[in-house]
Amino acid sequence: MRKSKFILSATVLTLAFSSMLTACSSSNNTSNQPSATDQNAATSAPSAQSTATAQAEEKHDPVTLKFTYWGSPQEKTALEQATKKFTEKYPWITVDAIHIPEADYDAKITAMVAGNEAPDLGYMHGELADPWQKENKFVNLFELLDKDKELKREDFLDYIWFKSSADNAYGISTAGETFGLFYNKDLFDAAKVAYPPSKPESAWSWDEFVEVAKKLTIDKNGKNAADPAFDPNNIKQYGVSFETWYGPVQATVINNEGEWIGKDGKTFSFSKPEATEAIQKLSDLINVYHVAPSPVQAKSIPSQAIALQSKLVAMSMHGQWINLDLGAAKVNYDIGVLPKLKRSVPMGISGLSVIYKSSKHIEESWMLTKFLENPEGSWIYTKMAYGCLP
Repeated sequence: MRKSKFILSATVLTLAFSSMLTACSSSNNTSNQPSATDQNAATSAPSAQSTATAQAEEKHDPVTLKFTYWGSPQEKTALEQATKKFTEKYPWITVDAIHIPEADYDAKITAMVAGNEAPDLGYMHGELADPWQKENKFVNLFELLDKDKELKREDFLDYIWFKSSADNAYGISTAGETFGLFYNKDLFDAAKVAYPPSKPESAWSWDEFVEVAKKLTIDKNGKNAADPAFDPNNIKQYGVSFETWYGPVQATVINNEGEWIGKDGKTFSFSKPEATEAIQKLSDLINVYHVAPSPVQAKSIPSQAIALQSKLVAMSMHGQWINLDLGAAKVNYDIGVLPKLKRSVPMGISGLSVIYKSSKHIEESWMLTKFLENPEGSWIYTKMAYGCLP
């Protein structure tokens, strides 16, 4: 998952990662049994499960929801498990979950909509969602939320909504995600190099980062990029890798206090010194220091997760969705903060989830949207990422 930006505080992200790990470790701890008070409370009030059972026992006409999404093979598995749980809870609703490779997603969705075969709901990239919301293609989620008996607007952080006005939310964040420095611990150990710092206040300077990347870039003769005899034309292991879509680039630009759009909302700022300097530093990793593969060379690497797993690269400047794939492959990895330029701050991104106005099942689409946004459904992703599922 990815796309669309906002900046998150390091404290919030640290707490988020900590709570994920704590919850995973506690989920297998059988010593945390409910107290007598908890059990009495449970019997004195109707549980969420009993409410859902009562709903399921009501008679409903069968409904099939067409839901489109992108993601890695592990994300696909997680989504399939989540929709299966949803149908178990609401047995009259079947979810036709259509996985589309992210590179083809916008073209495929555009063709579906043009052919009057739009899904009921699904993921969207912000770049396509913005013009479509101006064409009034999406349901206003605030109208559904305001009628909802379980939730209200105050239950949500304001920044997760994609809004065209104060009272029109055409989408909700699919997942709040951020970038970090993912690294293969085995390669660091073999090179006897210290692991990347995990706290922003201890982040490597850019020069320190480059020197580490040199030590971890190895040619076919076993020489690293810090060695005068290093052969840049025959590299078997790169020190670092990054993709060239806007996310990793923007994350680096932000750390140099640059921005895509000026604070006035009108000025293109990628041509300003703060941005161009950061972009040049990324370019130099490829063309000057030879510690990162070029975009052409990177085409032979299926994914950043496989690059780390197969030890083609030691570090990857990537998004946290990679946890699913690295965890499933049981890679010996960890996460550090991105190197510092003028500062070290994480950049958050998210795609959005929408409900199409053309849907004949808006109520059921809202039910699935809530399920996937709430811990009940989204926790499946977290469990898979940290290896907590049975």
